[in-house]
Amino acid sequence: MRKENKVNNRVFKNIVFAIIIVTLIIILPFIFERIILNESSWPFNLHIYLSRETWFGFIGSYLGAIGTIVLGGIAFYQNKRYKELSDQSEKRFLNLQEEMKELTTKSVSLIDLNSKIEAAKYHPILTNMDCIYYNFNNEEFEKIFDIQNDVFQISTCDTDPYVHLLSNKEIFNQYYTFLHIFKNDGEKNIRNFNCRDIKTNGELNINEGWICRACDIKPGATLICVYATKYDLVKKIINKEIDSISFTYRMENVLGECFKMSVDFQFLTEGNKIYNLCDVSSILKINSKSFE
Repeated sequence: MRKENKVNNRVFKNIVFAIIIVTLIIILPFIFERIILNESSWPFNLHIYLSRETWFGFIGSYLGAIGTIVLGGIAFYQNKRYKELSDQSEKRFLNLQEEMKELTTKSVSLIDLNSKIEAAKYHPILTNMDCIYYNFNNEEFEKIFDIQNDVFQISTCDTDPYVHLLSNKEIFNQYYTFLHIFKNDGEKNIRNFNCRDIKTNGELNINEGWICRACDIKPGATLICVYATKYDLVKKIINKEIDSISFTYRMENVLGECFKMSVDFQFLTEGNKIYNLCDVSSILKINSKSFE
């Protein structure tokens, strides 16, 4: 409705302007000419000694002045209109610049986000399965785990340098074991996953010989972390000789970047029952020299 009113007003203004121009430029000269040539019309019937040529000159100058004013008005209108269009163009240009700036900012943000998403594909993701087992024998071992596809990281408390030559079955036959389970939920392989520090009751076991086996974990594979000792961990926990164990693990992604993760176990006992509290830290990126 507003648009139609605006169009109607513009048409009306154009018609009025055209009528004025036609009247001043075309009709008035003929009217003046007829008045001047007719001596009975005022002011030519007065006793004024001016010739018709003088009157024609005056009327011509008068019409010229009117024409100059009209042309000046037209020029003023054109300049005003040009300025409005120029201001609109400048405003549109500034808006386009602002939009381009916003698009550039969004593009940079998207590139940064894409880089983070791409980097996240290589960040190790290990999900705690909340499964803990004590003192497995081979029969139980074969029933629960897939020997062919599951991955084992074994930390053995022994001074025998050849203990790493023992098979998984031999480890479970000859040692007391404590197991906790993870799953690789990332998109890439995890390489050289290994235990670097073991603390008992908050202290490093510097007096015990630990031999830790590294392993590679494929996407979707189950990781079994094995703590193998010559002493019975269950008895030590029940006797309150051990109330906590902490493990610090180191790993690499396929790009060779290094990461670490810590797993802390707190043991509570009630008679011969053991209750486990497990706290798994986030996997943090580290300098490759941090564990050297």
